[in-house]
Amino acid sequence: MPKINYYKVLKLTHNTTIQKIKQAYKKLALLYHPDKNVKKSEKERQQAEQRFIEIQEAYEFLLNNHKDIKQKTQRQKTCNKKTKKKINEKMMSDEFKKMFSKVVSKTIYEMLKK
Repeated sequence: MPKINYYKVLKLTHNTTIQKIKQAYKKLALLYHPDKNVKKSEKERQQAEQRFIEIQEAYEFLLNNHKDIKQKTQRQKTCNKKTKKKINEKMMSDEFKKMFSKVVSKTIYEMLKK
């Protein structure tokens, strides 16, 4: 079963607010509501009803899980920043070692030589 992108169903971006979720739902629900599509053909009514059900499902899911989704996204961003920082520190450490290992080893050699 394919994973549904509920933001896409409501034509929203991932960094949206609850207010925008509600607005998008109201707009699309009115457009695809079965009572608004009575005069259309049977096929069009069925398509509109299916779309209406998808919109309801997306709205309920996003409204109930919006806080969790935002927290998860924030954790991922924080994790990515920490990982990048660690990688940069490791690279700097390696570069530092390369630069100064020759100098230190030469100094130690000269000290032992005396």
